[in-house]
Amino acid sequence: MTTPCEIFQRNRLNRIRYYKPGIRYTPVNPYEVGFTQQQLDMRRKAEILQYNKTSNGKITKKQSWVNLVKGYTQRKQYSSYYIRQLEEGTLNPDNICPSDKFIPTSSKNSGVPGPAITLFYDPTVPLYNYNTMQFAYGTQSADTQLEREWLVNFDTDITDNNLQNIFTLNIGKFIEAPSYNYTFTTSVGLYISGYTSQADATFRMGIPLSNLSLTVTYGGQTVPLQYTPTITYSPNFVQSISGEIVSPPATFAGKIYMGELTFSNILLSTPPNSTYDFFINYIPSYVVDKIDNVAVYIITNFKSSSQVAQLVFSAPPSTDIIETFRVSGAQQ
Repeated sequence: MTTPCEIFQRNRLNRIRYYKPGIRYTPVNPYEVGFTQQQLDMRRKAEILQYNKTSNGKITKKQSWVNLVKGYTQRKQYSSYYIRQLEEGTLNPDNICPSDKFIPTSSKNSGVPGPAITLFYDPTVPLYNYNTMQFAYGTQSADTQLEREWLVNFDTDITDNNLQNIFTLNIGKFIEAPSYNYTFTTSVGLYISGYTSQADATFRMGIPLSNLSLTVTYGGQTVPLQYTPTITYSPNFVQSISGEIVSPPATFAGKIYMGELTFSNILLSTPPNSTYDFFINYIPSYVVDKIDNVAVYIITNFKSSSQVAQLVFSAPPSTDIIETFRVSGAQQ
């Protein structure tokens, strides 16, 4: 007997399918684009040395006294020619007074210990390994996948008859009602394969609704449904298929699109963070003549196109648009 702990663990594993990891911070490696360690070190030193005591206008008492003695605080006189250039806009201050930070300077002038080297600022080199304490790495917003009402996970072209796992339903954090009545639609195809050694070999079969059943599980345990699910065909569903084998003896195979099946009236309780698995069971019903061995399966969540090998179907595939799978729910 399955224990409550095992049911919980199974539900948790199902829920992990919907986990969406946060955005990973992946900065560009400057070494991979051609920058050297010397260039990166120089860029970092130049950045640090910009922010000394005088960079923000604050000067020492000694510097203040020197400026006063040398007359830096006195009013300066400019020629009329210089003033006229400023008024006419013909004077480019950048050419006369280039930015100090672009002027190469000796490390001795900056108080850097060790042998004297020439320091220069190159903004084309990225600032690497420089902690500004301003990085804000991404966090997910409140409207993430796990916080919607529900999500589904499903495979396509599922070929089997015994308990096909059509989809998994994950109930989100912000589900609005304690129970919902669900409806889902799956596109359906038929797959047949086998071998015949005789001429005029034929087969015929259908997909009667009486041969289909739905099972819903939670944590691997079957959920008792309050109502019997209703199953309906799409308008252009091909309910019966027949065909013949060409050029026997031959190994044959073929698949054909039959249309859509809709399962409705599936009432489920919807506690947040729970998951349900939906399974379809099909009992094959077919008649063969002069065929040595045969295997017949339905294909749910049909996505691929019809195809045959050594086999001719007597009717064309369904004209229903292949939408593979869809689900909806209404509050109860």
